[in-house]
Amino acid sequence: MSKFLVAIPIPQQDAETVAREFVLNIILKFGAPEQILTDQVSNFLSDLLKSTCKLFRIKKIQTTAFHPESNGNLERSHRVLTEYLRHYVREDQTNWDQWVLYAVYVCNTTVHTTTAYTPSELVYGFKSEVPSALTETPNIQYNYGDYLAELRGRLHSAHEVARQKLILSKERSKEYYDKNSETFEIQNRQKVLLFDETVRRGRSKKLSPSMLARTMYWL
Repeated sequence: MSKFLVAIPIPQQDAETVAREFVLNIILKFGAPEQILTDQVSNFLSDLLKSTCKLFRIKKIQTTAFHPESNGNLERSHRVLTEYLRHYVREDQTNWDQWVLYAVYVCNTTVHTTTAYTPSELVYGFKSEVPSALTETPNIQYNYGDYLAELRGRLHSAHEVARQKLILSKERSKEYYDKNSETFEIQNRQKVLLFDETVRRGRSKKLSPSMLARTMYWL
């Protein structure tokens, strides 16, 4: 609901690395979620990650194959991140990991059009101080009791407003999607187009210039 983004650069995408980073950077920092949704990449379908979820009593579900709309929030976040990174990475794309946390910070401290709050504010209960505001005199908190009571009320109010706006946004998105969606029935031995996603070794398709041609072939 908060739209809060966590991005973790990893050196490789094997199941062990994914499971370890999930525990270290998500569970141990934010607590174990009740449920997680992943795509159907093999490292997310591994027995190791399933066992990790079982240990922490997390319900794990997958998106439908070739249907990214079922995880639309994450796909949208990926587009924002890659658009940011595309403008700062070197031509050889070797330093993308150095920019990820900066991009995440910008996303989490920017007001989201759906909730009307910054993601950071909905998670932590207050707006993140941007560097230009660090020299200002901080507000003195009276005592822990007053602070906690104020924080609890502020979070409750912000979450309720964000929840209502999110529900309205999802209803609009569903109405728009249903209006423009088409159902295709593919018959056995029917010719289809095959999307060629081949990219040069060592390069990322997401970080490549957006005007590269993409080729499709008849089967």
